[in-house]
Amino acid sequence: AWYPCTMPDGKNEISLQIRAQKFTDAGMTMAKRALESKIESRGKQAMLGESSKIFGMGKETGFHKSCTDDYIELLKDQEILRTKYSATEVAPDSSSVVSTISSILRYAATNEREQHRLLNDADKVAKKFRVPEKMLWHTKVKAFSTTGQWKNMKALADSRTKPPIGFKPFARAAIMGRQPASEILRYIERVSVPEERFSLYGEACMWKKALDEAVKMKDERRIIDVKARCNNPEIQLAADQMLGRMA
Repeated sequence: AWYPCTMPDGKNEISLQIRAQKFTDAGMTMAKRALESKIESRGKQAMLGESSKIFGMGKETGFHKSCTDDYIELLKDQEILRTKYSATEVAPDSSSVVSTISSILRYAATNEREQHRLLNDADKVAKKFRVPEKMLWHTKVKAFSTTGQWKNMKALADSRTKPPIGFKPFARAAIMGRQPASEILRYIERVSVPEERFSLYGEACMWKKALDEAVKMKDERRIIDVKARCNNPEIQLAADQMLGRMA
């Protein structure tokens, strides 16, 4: 049988499409069957390999072929990683490169002995599948912060003078993760835009810092905002004094 299929009429339909030189339709039919079938990874890879061959027959289907080949490569890599770490939660079957990277990073929280290798493997996957740098950094911040890998998040932030995503996502993650004030400040103070620093101090309920930032900006609206939201008589009084001086 030229094209293994999980449905009795599958071979027929694909043969007709190929005879009519409808290579996009034939390749898509095969790929769809591979994705919808409940077979294990190797069977899926074989069916997608057939789909890639069909895409290879057409002149207009080069893009489809390269996407299918990338997906086969990803499935192979996922299988290798699961075997390497003897863990199903590392790189489960998925068509998403980002969720594959995320799963590797998240697993690093439960396997400290292999942590260095896991972080390296995540970077290798990102490089191989050309994941944009900003997307990779956002993925790392999210994976580290949601699994309590605060040391790894700090190391990531310190690895560049200017991270490609800035320090705001780091600050947000530390606030959401209820980290100590010193940790949150470590990131907020490195945010270069005053308006963003002000917002982050507000999110962290650091009203004294937020007031100082608003005063530095000579921004009455923001000072009034701190006064309304802080629920602290001392800071409210300070806000009134600052507004008085600016009047």
